Amino acid sequence: MEYIAGLSADQSRTVDELGYPDHFFISFDPVSSDRVERWTYFSRGKAVDFDNGRLWGEEPIEDNAAEYPPTDLRPQDFNATLSEAEATRLLGEPLYTQEVQDSLLPENTIIVYAKAILLYREGKLIGVDTQVRPPSLPAS
Repeated sequence: MEYIAGLSADQSRTVDELGYPDHFFISFDPVSSDRVERWTYFSRGKAVDFDNGRLWGEEPIEDNAAEYPPTDLRPQDFNATLSEAEATRLLGEPLYTQEVQDSLLPENTIIVYAKAILLYREGKLIGVDTQVRPPSLPAS
């Protein structure tokens, strides 16, 4: 097995065995910087969970590949220090941005791209989700 830059030993082993995930969700704790990930493999019918890079568990899932085509993004491209400008360079121009000021999610910004949804709190990345439907644009 070859270690992949930006991935842990468990994650590198998973990529070696299963390939890169069809989709992934990453959550960063803004206080502790803990990183929790779920990698989804629709074709294999399973999701693999990691806690700070360590394999945490697996569970069966339904194959939703027809609804959510596989992403070409990689989990190692995202870290808690990824700025909004860097995200735009990686993902292209955002389709939609929403500042959230309510009491449940103070100082949060949701940014929707064609390939991912990113959540920032006070300028720090706290969430990445690549399981997004391709946008449907209104007919002209």
